[in-house]
Amino acid sequence: MHGLDRPTNRRLVLGGLGLGSLGAALPAWAAGSVKLPLPGGPDERTLTKAFPDKGEMILQRTHPPLLETPFSVFDEGVFTPNDRFYVRWHWASIPTEVDAGTFRLKVHGHVEKELSLSLDAIAGLPRFEIAAVNQCSG
Repeated sequence: MHGLDRPTNRRLVLGGLGLGSLGAALPAWAAGSVKLPLPGGPDERTLTKAFPDKGEMILQRTHPPLLETPFSVFDEGVFTPNDRFYVRWHWASIPTEVDAGTFRLKVHGHVEKELSLSLDAIAGLPRFEIAAVNQCSG
């Protein structure tokens, strides 16, 4: 056997670290599973609590995140709690914090007047609560 035919000690150590990291992450990822006999993927889907500010969710994809609300949540009441609301994210990076002093919400496009609102301006607007359906078709 030549030196190129067998893994070096460094490769063995790196491989072991990778497996060890996976083992440490398994409790968060492998909270359980649910059977979803739907087209387009395996029937068995993992339940996870690994995403910040989310309760247990059905994991469809990790990057970018695609999380589904477990069916059991719909038996708990009319409204879906925020921490159990489905996630559709289409960009590579996920913002984890916002600079409240510089953040602006820009309203533009097919509007009569374009707006650029700070978080303080948004917080000062009148608040309304309505019951509505929010559905994502993929």
